[in-house]
Amino acid sequence: MRKMILEVRPKDPLMGMPADAPDLNRAVKEFLDRVESVKMIEFLKVDFSCGEETVVAEITVKEGYTASDLELPEILGSLEVLKADGRTYTCFLRCVVRDEFLLEKMREFDMDVIWTSPLYKSRDLHVYACIGDAEDLNKVLRLMSTYGEVQNVIFEEATFSNDPLSGLTRRQRDLLLAAKQYGYYEYPRRINSQQLAEKVGISKATAIEHLRKAEARLISTLLAGY
Repeated sequence: MRKMILEVRPKDPLMGMPADAPDLNRAVKEFLDRVESVKMIEFLKVDFSCGEETVVAEITVKEGYTASDLELPEILGSLEVLKADGRTYTCFLRCVVRDEFLLEKMREFDMDVIWTSPLYKSRDLHVYACIGDAEDLNKVLRLMSTYGEVQNVIFEEATFSNDPLSGLTRRQRDLLLAAKQYGYYEYPRRINSQQLAEKVGISKATAIEHLRKAEARLISTLLAGY
């Protein structure tokens, strides 16, 4: 696995939101007009399929604006300022997207990669970083090219924390833990792949695919250097 960092010049800061959604356009535009940049510090919870994201971020506002102008539009979620440093505020953001257009946009990012830092957004530049294998990184690259002009692509060696499961995607981690909980890895097995898939509400083929990828990543991480 490798880490990929992309620098993208966005085509449209509003992501092509439909003209027949005036309230949504106005809410997002008002927020963007006050913000100079957003830099993600910590991903606490990310579930693109459900439209939920909880992060700690540094938000720098434009000249003339303060923390009182940082209220996140209700349609996007909630925001709490934790610390101030000039025009830069460390904030706790909890996004719960229910708008169908934005939810569909978020689901585009629900890929078999690990989204990580740096993640930076301003009106003129977006920076994304993720960890995955070559095939999945190419999917991310193709997606980003639809959002704007990809100006720079950087590849690095992937590094993880001391937690071996930190190298897995959320879906892989959850399925692996479920497999252990239900006895899939016991001998003899207390549950087979079909039964495990039914327990977690996915197809057998999807369960096997996620387990194989999770197992391969764990083995690569644990045996690195051997």
